[in-house]
Amino acid sequence: MVCPTSRSDIPRPAGRYLWALGAILIAAAAPQPLAAQWRVEGWFGDAVQLPTPVTFHQAGHADISVTGDWATHPWEPTWYYGGEIAHWSGNDGWGFQYTHHKMYMENPPPDVQYFRITNGVNFLLVERMHRSHGWEFGIAAGPVLAVPVSEVRGLKYGQAHGIFHSQYEFGGAGLEADVTRRLRLLPFTYGLISLKGTAAYLHVPIANGHAQTTDFALHIQYGLSLQSKPK
Repeated sequence: MVCPTSRSDIPRPAGRYLWALGAILIAAAAPQPLAAQWRVEGWFGDAVQLPTPVTFHQAGHADISVTGDWATHPWEPTWYYGGEIAHWSGNDGWGFQYTHHKMYMENPPPDVQYFRITNGVNFLLVERMHRSHGWEFGIAAGPVLAVPVSEVRGLKYGQAHGIFHSQYEFGGAGLEADVTRRLRLLPFTYGLISLKGTAAYLHVPIANGHAQTTDFALHIQYGLSLQSKPK
C-alpha cells in the first residue's frame, strides 16, 4: 500500500528541476542593482582668481579695505593639489574631495606688508556627481580650513592655533561645480582633466584681529584615477 502523501504526479527529479528553473526565471525578471564602482584619484592644477574685496580689522586701528588681486603660485613654496574618493552606482555617484587651493595677495596696501592663505585654502567637500556620454558633472559643498600668514602694521601672524592645536583654522565655507573628462590609460587606470569653479567665504585671523574676504576661482586640474571596475 502506498501512502497518499508520498505520491506525486511529477517525478521528484523533474520537480526539483522545475523549482530551479522557476527560481532562475524569477531572479532574471527581478530588477538588478546597478553596478557599483569605487574610485580613488589625485590631481595637480592651477587656478585663476577674481579680484575681491578684503577688509582687515585690527584692534586699536581703523579698518583697512581694499580690492585684492589674488594669485595661486601652484608650485611655490607649497604645491596646489587635491584628491577624491568616490562611490558610483550606475551613472550617479557621491564623493568626498579635498583641494589644497592657495591665495596670495599681489597688491597689499601700505599698512599690509603681506597677506596670504597657504598652506592653503583647504576645501573639504561632499560632492554629488552624474555622468553622461563620457562627461562627468558634479556639485559640491563643505567647510574650508585655512592657514593664514600675514604681517599687518608690522605685526606678524603665522603660528595659528587651530583645530586640534594644528595650524588649520576653520576659515569659512565653499561651493564647487565641475566638469570632468577621462581617458583610459591602463585597465582600471584613467587620466583625467577637470574644469572647476569654486566660491568661498573666508574669515581668518591676523595679529590682534581678523581679515574677511571671498574667493571666486576657476580651476584646471589634471591627474590619475584608479577605479574598481574598468568602466
